[in-house]
Amino acid sequence: MSDFHLVTGAGVTTSLLGSPCADAFAGTTYTDVVKMTQYETCYFLMLWGAIGGATTHTVTVEACDDLSATTTSAIPFYYKRCSAVETNTAWTSSSSLTTTSLADQTYMIKVKASDLDISGTIYENVRLKVVEVGNNTVIGSVLIMMADPRYNEATLDAVTA
Repeated sequence: MSDFHLVTGAGVTTSLLGSPCADAFAGTTYTDVVKMTQYETCYFLMLWGAIGGATTHTVTVEACDDLSATTTSAIPFYYKRCSAVETNTAWTSSSSLTTTSLADQTYMIKVKASDLDISGTIYENVRLKVVEVGNNTVIGSVLIMMADPRYNEATLDAVTA
């Protein structure tokens, strides 16, 4: 099975989903929490264009016990970066990522369902956490794509609250 499901914002953090917005990563921001129960892989496509000055972001992926993120735990993930036409980096494993301070960047962050078992506690949900290191405006967004469905169905249930 190689189908995928694009997530459009439904919760309170929809400013990070879909259309780019001004100062998208101001302060500390989170994507919606998504359920991994029906998918093996979740991709967060973090992208931005113009920036108001040199700034970086610290990116982590958090496993969540429920869709309200009552309890969270940082988990390992993989990422690659594209900063110019056809210049994808190799997949890199990380538990925290500091982005570059350049305009026009795209990061693909991959989370595997198998990484949601943390010291015997199995989480079923994930979200992306982005912390702005420098206070400069960034026009950007995060798209979420659920991939590798566990069930062969034409339409799967929603993955957000």
